[in-house]
Amino acid sequence: MDDIERIRERRDNVEAIEPVVNSMRTISAGGWRQALARMEASRRYCSYLERALALSVPRVPARVLGTLGIASAVIPARAPLMLVISSQRGLCGAYNETVAQGAERLITAQSLQSDVVHIGVLGARAGAHLRRLGREIAHEWPLPTSRVADMPLVASMSADLRDELDDGRCDAIYVVYSPYRADSVSPPVAERWLPVDLSMLPRPPSEPSQVFYEGDPEILLQRAIDGWAIGRLYRMVMEAAASEQAARYRAMETASGNLKRMTEELTLQYHSARQHAITMEMLDLASGVEGSRPTQEEVED
Repeated sequence: MDDIERIRERRDNVEAIEPVVNSMRTISAGGWRQALARMEASRRYCSYLERALALSVPRVPARVLGTLGIASAVIPARAPLMLVISSQRGLCGAYNETVAQGAERLITAQSLQSDVVHIGVLGARAGAHLRRLGREIAHEWPLPTSRVADMPLVASMSADLRDELDDGRCDAIYVVYSPYRADSVSPPVAERWLPVDLSMLPRPPSEPSQVFYEGDPEILLQRAIDGWAIGRLYRMVMEAAASEQAARYRAMETASGNLKRMTEELTLQYHSARQHAITMEMLDLASGVEGSRPTQEEVED
């Protein structure tokens, strides 16, 4: 009977966990869809601005581009800041481990080309991993635990990063994130975010076109560049969020399947143990009945 009770207790525990896992799977599916929708929206937004910039930037004097912080060529970074995007919490399979290990490799490679590399993290998991490796974290921003990051959070982080660049504490900003794939976790990549240079902008169309400005061209171009930059950062944050939520959904899907199999196995074990216990009780009863019958000698007496 002790074995039966233990099996039943284990089965009850597994059945109690299953609704929690299913709820987490549903929540991650919702976050996954939301992150994908925001990623596509920000990508379209950046595409519109890129087309406008492709037409307007070639018509702006180099002097004006310099005042707007747009370099004519890529300048090697001597003191870059690398922003690593991970998750705030776990239960998302190998996502955080893949991001953290890949970020460590990218930081090491960048260190060979630069004098110093500053590290910032969005999400607590990458920061914890990099600290264990002896890395110093210069900046850390938390992510929401129950929802996908929104634009106000990204805008606030963008302002902080721009201050680092404007104050000269770093000379370039790279974003390290896992590109979205639906079926697996991609190794992270490092994408240059700021400063903007002409190689990052699309080439102008080959056919000549006329551009009309309503307002000061410098102000309009500055706003377009700023909007394009924050749109790119938001797109990378959303792409990382989609990768995280997809990984969490797959992990919860696997856990849900394992719990169902465990429930079935424990149910079979429970029924088998009950049948064995009933059989043993019947044998004990049969032995008791047989033992209570009088022997042949007792009958003759």
